[in-house]
Amino acid sequence: MKFKDLKGMNKLQTKFLFSFSPFLLFSFLLSAFCLLPSVVFAQQPTIDIDENAQNRIMAAEVHPCDYDINLNISNLSIINNTKQIPAYGLYQNLWDTLYIRSEVIEIPFFDNQLKVILVQEGNTPFAFPTFGDVSIGYIKNKGKQHAGVDFSAQKREPVVACFDGVVRVAKKYNEYGNTVIIRHYNGLETLYALLDDVCVITGQTVNAGDLIGHISSRKNALHFETRFLNEFFNPQKLINFEERKLQSNMLTLMPNDFMAVPPPPQKPTPKTVETKTDFKEPVQNNAQTTQQFHTVGSGETIFKICSKYNITEQQLRSLNNIKGDHIEIGQKLRVK
Repeated sequence: MKFKDLKGMNKLQTKFLFSFSPFLLFSFLLSAFCLLPSVVFAQQPTIDIDENAQNRIMAAEVHPCDYDINLNISNLSIINNTKQIPAYGLYQNLWDTLYIRSEVIEIPFFDNQLKVILVQEGNTPFAFPTFGDVSIGYIKNKGKQHAGVDFSAQKREPVVACFDGVVRVAKKYNEYGNTVIIRHYNGLETLYALLDDVCVITGQTVNAGDLIGHISSRKNALHFETRFLNEFFNPQKLINFEERKLQSNMLTLMPNDFMAVPPPPQKPTPKTVETKTDFKEPVQNNAQTTQQFHTVGSGETIFKICSKYNITEQQLRSLNNIKGDHIEIGQKLRVK
C-alpha cells in the first residue's frame, strides 16, 4: 500500500470518527452521570440515628437485648435502693429503665453555663469506649442531624464504659439496636448503641473500662452519645477523639450546646408495654436452695420489690413469668 493510500484512509477514518462525535459525546456524558451518584453520595454519611429516633421508638415495642452467652449475673454488683442511683434527685427521682428519654427536665444553668467535673478523686480514670475511629461525627445542621458519633471498628471488638456509674437501660430498640445507657455520678449519661451483644444488666454498677458489650458483627460500628438530663450534646465537647482522652476534667455546657429535640410523646402505661426477655439465669445446682415469696402490697412496684430482696428485674420476671410491668395487690411473687 502506498503512502497516499494510507493518508486517504486516515482522512476517511477521521471523517467517520467526527460523524459519530455527537453519539460519543452523549455516551460519555451518560456514563459520567451514572457514575456521579456513587462519587458524590458516597461522601455523604448515612445518618443511622437522628434527633427524633428516641421519640419514634417510644411508639415501638421494646425488646430484650441480646446478652453475652458468658454473662453470669451472680457475679454482678447490683444497686439495692434508690440512694445508690447516681444523681437521683437531680433527675427529679426519675430512673426510667425502659426508655432512653421519657421526660423533659429543665437544665439548671447558672449565668447560661453549666460546669461539670468529669473524674473526681478516688474514681476510676476515663476510658475510651472502643478501639475504633470516628466515621460519622455529631451533626447539628438544620434538616440533617446526627445525635452522636459513630465509631467504625472490627466486629466483636470490646466496648467499655467511659466513667463509673450505674446501668440505667439495657434494652433493644428498632433503630438503636442493642443499647446500654449508663448514668454517671455527676449526672451525665453515656449511650452505647448498635451493639452485637450486651454484657451488663439494668441496675448494675460499673467502673470506667468495664466491658459492656461488643461491636456489631453486621454494621462494624458503635453509635455513641453523651447526654445530660435527657438532652444530648456533642461528645467532642467531652472527648478529644484524635488523642483519645478528655478535653479537660471540667466540662462547660451552654444552652446552645444542646440539640433542640421535640418532647417525647406521652409514655405508654405499663399495661401497654411488654418487656419480654429471653435472658436466662445461670442454673443453680444447690438442691438445698429454698423458695421465698412476696405478696404485693399497696403502692409496690417491680423495682421496689427487686430492691427489697436484692434481685434484678430480669430475675423477678423469670421466676414469675412476668411479661409486662403490671402487678396486682395481693399477687404472690417468687423472689428466691
